[in-house]
Amino acid sequence: MNDRDVRAQIDRLRQLLCGDTAGDSDSPYLVEIENGKSLISGTAVSMLSNAYVQRSSGIFVPERFGAPIAPIDLIKTYVTYEELVGGKSQLSAVIETLKKVNVFQVLGFTSQWLARYYDPGVDHAKLDREYAELHFQGALRVKAFSLVSEGRVLVVPQLLHALAKIAVIFCSVESKDVVDVGVLGWAPLALGDHLDQSGGIPDGENVAVNADGTPGVLARHMISNQHLNRPLDAASLMASFSRRWREIPRDNPHENLGSFEDLYREEVGIDLDELESVVMAAWSHVSLHHKTFIPAAYFQSCGVPLERALEVLKKLATTLDGLRYHIANDMTQLGGGLEWSIAPFERFPILAVDGGILVLDPRLLMHRAFGWLPYFDVLDKLKGDKGKAGQLRDYAGRVSEIYALEILDSIAPRLRKSIFYEGDLRQAYGAKRKVVDAAIDYGDRWVIVDISTRQLMRESVAGVSGDTVKKDLNALVKAKAAQIQSTIDAIRGDEKRLTGLPGEAQIFYPVIVASEGFPVNPVTSSIIEEMLRHENLLQGPGVAPVQIVDIAELEIVEGVQEQGGLSFVDVLEAKRKSGLFRASLRDYILVELRLAPKRPSRLERLWKGLFNRVIDKVKPR
Repeated sequence: MNDRDVRAQIDRLRQLLCGDTAGDSDSPYLVEIENGKSLISGTAVSMLSNAYVQRSSGIFVPERFGAPIAPIDLIKTYVTYEELVGGKSQLSAVIETLKKVNVFQVLGFTSQWLARYYDPGVDHAKLDREYAELHFQGALRVKAFSLVSEGRVLVVPQLLHALAKIAVIFCSVESKDVVDVGVLGWAPLALGDHLDQSGGIPDGENVAVNADGTPGVLARHMISNQHLNRPLDAASLMASFSRRWREIPRDNPHENLGSFEDLYREEVGIDLDELESVVMAAWSHVSLHHKTFIPAAYFQSCGVPLERALEVLKKLATTLDGLRYHIANDMTQLGGGLEWSIAPFERFPILAVDGGILVLDPRLLMHRAFGWLPYFDVLDKLKGDKGKAGQLRDYAGRVSEIYALEILDSIAPRLRKSIFYEGDLRQAYGAKRKVVDAAIDYGDRWVIVDISTRQLMRESVAGVSGDTVKKDLNALVKAKAAQIQSTIDAIRGDEKRLTGLPGEAQIFYPVIVASEGFPVNPVTSSIIEEMLRHENLLQGPGVAPVQIVDIAELEIVEGVQEQGGLSFVDVLEAKRKSGLFRASLRDYILVELRLAPKRPSRLERLWKGLFNRVIDKVKPR
């Protein structure tokens, strides 16, 4: 090949690779570059089939689905008025508009969309499209559909609760004019323009974590967000209620207080059977029909006499004036709290209205009846007797521990004695040693578990105080971590004293069971990691990062195991290597592993027992 030919070839190659427009080539070794186009290795031949990669669960999936999931993938953001329209709304104008609206129309609007949002079978993307179809017109509707298709959210519980609170404070009772539904449809989005406090962050405050370890505004809002949006697992809630407040206290009554059922009837004036029947009737009606106004006559067929049903509703409901007082009082005590605090609705999820009731939020109604609030009803009645109140606190905590330990016992391996309780640990290592509630032996691996029934303080839930969040973390994590560390040191030092077998322990997995839940996210996880490093607790080789789980998450693990899936320790080991290692255990199992375990048989028996008790009362005799 002469020089002229070489120059010609080089010029042709330059045109192919560097020219403004690619030239033609008959070469089998050059191919047009395209995004997402896979080639057979070492050739210019396109792949005819999808490339596959292996996920952390072991499943092979198409390459485009194989990217590791990160916590940010779990976050959805809501659409604001400014984003949809192009200009920010005026809060004063929103309030002036709402002042002309009847308060019950606004509460009917917010309660109906909350009922639809919490429907057990809801498709949230479809719900958002329906919201856009109903409230927006023309180009704005098209833009709303586009945003929803990108994963943005229109129906937002936080905004609906904020609208309900503003309505109670400002809306008229006398107004008879019915406002076009479109006006109310814009109101939550307009409020979304004004609930972001990032513009008012004090100088020197970090958005994530401050220098003194207190959470900044971002961390506080993430905690509040997860508390407000914690999922409703109705079966888990009913099962916990049946076992924790009925069966365990019935079998193990307090020596002075007796069973919780008898104490509740004596102090509150209603029966737990009555509470179950009335609440299940109301919740079923709202969930099935999305009608949040329920006439009083409806409760004639709920299985208890109407006068007793109305007595139950009195304990769970308040009037409009009462709700207005509690909202104002809550905001005064918190120094704000409009954004996140839903305490008034948690205590009174029902509004008493002429002719019946309005269920403000069906999810909060279930938590009100079957969560911890029945305990607080009794505690409130005992506040004049410090001795009895203290006994009840200790007893309720102990009953909750027993319930959590029953789940752990169901999870523990069965081939030999593998779960050791506090009494076993004290017998092996001495009564004065700090030990945990349970340690589970998996041979060369141990899961060390301590249980806390502590609940977040109001200021932490409302996102108004980093100091209270730090106090909550100190009580939940630091104290428990010290007990876990002491137990790990004891087992490492002499495992045979506990198990009767030579020591095999290679790695320990610390677990704190926050029975009433705790918001686990990258920010809170990082704060906890830094706290433990500072205290030199649970550090060094052979100790995995601490995991905080709740009762429902333990039940998910129980369901996975019952179906022949991963053991508890295998789930913990896999999670620490995953993209969601700083997210909740629930998110890791359901989102990253993509598992959908059935409810464990233990839980099925409990929640169906409650459900059948209610059904038996309404069967014709």
